[in-house]
Parts: sequence; structure tokens; C-alpha cells
Amino acid sequence: MIDAASYKQVYFYLLLLIGGFVLFFHIGATPIYILDEAKNAECAREMLQNHQWIIPTFNGELRTDKPPLHYFFMALSYKTFGYTPFAARFFSAIMGLLTLCITYWYARKFIKPFEAFCATVVLVASTHFIFEFRLSVPDPYLIFFITLGLFSAYRWIEENKTSQLYLSAIALALACLAKGPVALALPGLILFIWVAWTKQWKRISWLHLLGAFLLFLLIALPWYIAVDKATNGAWTKGFFIENNLNRFSDSQEGHGGFFGLTLLFFIIGLLPYIVYSGGIIKRRKAIFSEPLLKFSGMVVLVFIVFFSFSSTRLPNYAMPCYPFAAVILGKYIAGLVQGDWTGKKYPYFILILFSICIPIAGYYALMQEQDVKFMAPVAFILLIVPLLLFIYLIFRKNLFFKKQLLIIFWSFCLFNVIGIAYLYPAIYRQNPVASTIQQVKNADHIFGYQIFNSGYRFYLDKNIPKTFYTDTLKEWLNRPGNSIVITREEYLPDLMSLPLKEIARHRDIFELPTTVILKKVNNEKY
Repeated sequence: MIDAASYKQVYFYLLLLIGGFVLFFHIGATPIYILDEAKNAECAREMLQNHQWIIPTFNGELRTDKPPLHYFFMALSYKTFGYTPFAARFFSAIMGLLTLCITYWYARKFIKPFEAFCATVVLVASTHFIFEFRLSVPDPYLIFFITLGLFSAYRWIEENKTSQLYLSAIALALACLAKGPVALALPGLILFIWVAWTKQWKRISWLHLLGAFLLFLLIALPWYIAVDKATNGAWTKGFFIENNLNRFSDSQEGHGGFFGLTLLFFIIGLLPYIVYSGGIIKRRKAIFSEPLLKFSGMVVLVFIVFFSFSSTRLPNYAMPCYPFAAVILGKYIAGLVQGDWTGKKYPYFILILFSICIPIAGYYALMQEQDVKFMAPVAFILLIVPLLLFIYLIFRKNLFFKKQLLIIFWSFCLFNVIGIAYLYPAIYRQNPVASTIQQVKNADHIFGYQIFNSGYRFYLDKNIPKTFYTDTLKEWLNRPGNSIVITREEYLPDLMSLPLKEIARHRDIFELPTTVILKKVNNEKY
């Protein structure tokens, strides 16, 4: 790794090139299968095909899970690249690149350019950061626009740049169109606490603040009003009550967990460089002496505390604070490289141990999945990472931090390329949808009973009629031609009386449900 004395901005562009490569490499290789990916990607396609930009639908039914911003971006990508996994994820990766850019450009205005560069290094090496920005979900858009909104608002407060206030209003409005009220509530709380803590009320122009709020409403509010009117309040109720309040008060879809789970997700998500957080705690007075570092610490604290109290806990919830955590880590890493302070050796050993555990855990996880059990040994390819770290340890007994941090970066970039771009797609090509889609496509009629894997809809050119009642399904099966029914294992007892034959059964990879495909045994009415 370079140091501050030899640092030039061209190194950032080289880092951005590496980040872009990891974000886009084989981005379309993994099939659309994960529940959230499938529903978001298909919803965008239906809006485009139906020329319906107000009411989001999945499988022809109203979808109240998310606002529409990511649907609009995916629709644009579909128009350019066609209906492919690559197209569904294209703008997510673009948001990743933009997040790297604004983290660097805003940070370097308040801390040293080399420290801002190191902050970007932290994000590029993070497996979770790269993984999330390769998915067709709304979070990449939310993360980018909240990051932009917070950085620009901070610059407005600190430098009294009115243009940055209006930029923040635009960014947070778009963030609200990506994920909803959380995109205003948490940044608003953070900015309020920051102004109150630093006692900068006098620097705020309330007239411009009112103008920025009106601009926010002008951008964010029209679609919410339009969808409420178009659905007679159904979308509004489903989104704000079921997908926001209920998610916070009760765990949804099995995504609960203990109180500290959000913090654990945060720690794992910022590997590998999070292992140096012990040094940050030790030198907290020196590191947090600068305003941006204090602000970044506040952002991290608010996100982690807020989502720790949420009953539904997911790894991506705290991700909007990653760029600000990276600023803190970048400050410390830059200090290690420049010799401003001495570090301990134990973080490097912890990282070696952790990187050994990953392929072992992967092997045993794959062994539990019948459909991919034969692929379990491929997990040991990831042992190349601890091997590289260990080789460096042998040949560099004096752990110079400049070289140590560099080998960590390249090792985890390699880890990301191998794992995300090769192993993950290879495993997920064995999913129930990919294994049975040709059988399903060949049927004259395709029906869903109770619940079916959403990935099927993305790979079909028509809606899948779904019912919760066996009498309705019986009536549908009377139609001439061969019929397929997609359901889950737990609903099979309901269908015992119907002339259906099981032709495939696959457990959803790394999930609890088991997908079952049934075929009508004859073409006669009954």
C-alpha cells in the first residue's frame, strides 16, 4: 500500500477500477432466485411491460413491499439490455461505484486525501458491501442516496454551502422513493443531534431549510399520493403498516434474532479491516478529534442502535452507515501506514483464523443441502486466502503495516472474485427453479398453490394463477391440456385428493422451504 507522501489521486482511479471490476465481474452469472431479487426484478419488468409507472405488481397482484425507484432504474436497464439477470442488477452495481466515489470525494474535503483513499479501500475489500451492490434489490439505491444526503448535509452545516442543502434534499427524497420513511427519519435524527451537539443553530438558514423541505416534498410526495389514490389506499396501508411498523414491532419472515445481532452483522459486514477496530477504540481521542470523524461515529451509532431495537433484523439494515464506518477505519489505517501510531499483531492473526473458518463453515453448510452436497469440496478453494496471509506471515516476520494492509486487500479482493463471481453462481445454478424450469415451461397451464418460489415468475412470460383453496385448484385442473402445480412440501396433504403426481422436489438452497412440482396425471375432467 502507498503512503501519504507518495499518494496521488490517480491511485484512487485505479482503486475505482478494481472496485468496478469486482462489482461487475460475472454479475449476470447468478440466476434470479433469491426471494427479494426475484420479486423486485419481476415487478420492474411488469411495470415496464404494462406501461404502469404508478402501481407496482408482482405476478399481476399489487406489491406493497417497496416504493418504485429501483423499479424505474431496472426498467431502463431492461430497455437497454433485455430481460436478463445482468440488466436487473446493472444499476445496483452503478450505485456501488457512485457510493465509492462520493465517500472519497466528500471525505477528502474534511480529512487528508490519503485517509479518504484508505476509507475507499475498506469498502472495496468488504465482501458484504460488494455482495449487496450486485443484487436487484432497493438497498443499493437507498445506501447511495442516504450516503450522498448525509455527506452533502454535513458539508452544508460545516461550510454553509446552500447548494449542498438542496442536493441533500434531492438525495434524501430519492432515498425515500427507494425504501420509504426510514430514509428521512434516520438522517433527519442524525442531523438534528449533530446540530444540537455542536450548537450550530445560528448557522442554519431556516428559509433555505424550508425551501429544501419543499423541494423534498415536491420530489418524494407525488408518487405516494398517486399510488394511494390509484389503489384506494391499499398500497399505503400495506407498505406503511405491514412492511414498516409491523417489521419494526414484530419479526417478519423468520428474520428475528438477539439484540446484538445488528452489531454482529455490522462487524462481519466490514471485514477484513474491522479487525483493527480495537486500535480505534484505544486511540479514540486522537481519531475522533476531527469533526467528520465525530459525525461518522454518530451515523454508525444511530443506525446500529435503531435497528438493534427493530424486531426484524437483516444484514443489510445498517448498511447505509458503512461508508461512514469506512471513514473511521480509513483514518486509523492511514495512521498505521504512515507510522503515526503503532498497531498490534493480533488483528492479523484473527483475520487468518477467520478466513480459515469461512471455507470450513461453507463446506459443512453445503453438506446439509442435498441438491448441492456434491459441490461441498469446492468451498475449500477459498483456503487460498488464509494461505496467502500465512505465506506473507512466514516471509515477512516483521509485520510492516504498509505491506500487511496491502496483502489483506488483495487477498480479500481475490476472495470476493472467487466467492461471489464463481462459487456462489455455481451453487445457485442448482436451485429448484433452475432445476425444474424447463419442465414447468413445457406445461400448458401452470398454477401455484398457497406459496411458490418467486423465481419461477421471472423466467416465465406469463402470470402464474395462485389459489389458497383446493376447490379452486380442482376447477382449474379441469382445463384441457397438461397442468403443473407449484407448491411447498408442507401443503402436500391438502392436495392428496387431487389426481396429481409429484415430479420434482427440491429444498430451497440455504432456506427452510422445500419446493414441490406436481403434474396432472391425465387430461380428463373429474
